Amino acid sequence: MKREFRKKVISERKKQSPEFISKNSSIIVDKVLQMDCIKKAKTIMLYLDFNNEVQTDDLINKLISLRKTVASPITLKEEKKLIPTQITDLKNGIKIGAYNIREPKLECSHPIDIKDIDVVIVPAVAYDTNCYRLGYGGGFYDRFLENLRPDAKTIGIAFDLQIFDEVPKEPHDAQLNFIVTESKTIIPNK
Repeated sequence: MKREFRKKVISERKKQSPEFISKNSSIIVDKVLQMDCIKKAKTIMLYLDFNNEVQTDDLINKLISLRKTVASPITLKEEKKLIPTQITDLKNGIKIGAYNIREPKLECSHPIDIKDIDVVIVPAVAYDTNCYRLGYGGGFYDRFLENLRPDAKTIGIAFDLQIFDEVPKEPHDAQLNFIVTESKTIIPNK
């Protein structure tokens, strides 16, 4: 069930035009930058987009210009682990890593302690209206989020087409604090 659902949503996202992705990513980035938890955060981890996800390069550059410590994960495929690593330069400090996803070059940066992270902006295939996510199936982020400080915030960013009343989920799936789309900000019913 998860696999079919995932395939359908990814296929729908891939159909979107570059203009749609760019315009709506820009709206989402502006909304994220207005969030209190982002304004107060010192260290923010977020993904490097691929495959028609909400684009994050502009957000990364703006956060760096606001003097935030910005990290993205290096994926250790065999260990099924994410290593948060600081980004200071999107042009020269990035390489193609596991699953063909961009990630920081370790030689250009250094790992960040998970306990120093104030906010994580999480990728997903789909979200539901109660802030649960359907990831890509590896469980990397679910395992990572379990180890955050209790007061760290989690934000999903997505296009409206990725939001559903319900997504297939399991007991270990993490509930996020917020989801931001081009038209709304969703907070879970606790």
